[in-house]
Amino acid sequence: MQTSLKTLLDRVPGARDALPHLAALEGALLKRGAAAVDAVPPAWLARIHAQLCSLPLPEDDLPLRDLHTRLQARLDRARRPVAPKITLPPLEKADPSMDMTRTVVIQEISHSEFMAVAGLQRDGGADPSR
Repeated sequence: MQTSLKTLLDRVPGARDALPHLAALEGALLKRGAAAVDAVPPAWLARIHAQLCSLPLPEDDLPLRDLHTRLQARLDRARRPVAPKITLPPLEKADPSMDMTRTVVIQEISHSEFMAVAGLQRDGGADPSR
């Protein structure tokens, strides 16, 4: 990957100055190999990916295609929302000021009771066709 990226950046004089994040990845690939992709700081992922995508990647250069695929996968993982971890205090350490008599109680009712409350009863209630 590093050799292919180096060859690509060598094609255009000043490419490393114009694409500093990609140049940094080139150096990291030299030191760490493919594991460098996983070590890219999250703040740099989108920039590196965009810089790589801005270059004409040769169809037959499999290491560059692999680099692109790995960056895309890493970027997708970074963008995936992470569910917040919710930790509840143990019951014995619950807030003593919480008044359990003021909590909401949800209870199931029958269909006919619901229709009566909603005013949709057929016998003298509202017209359900409205």
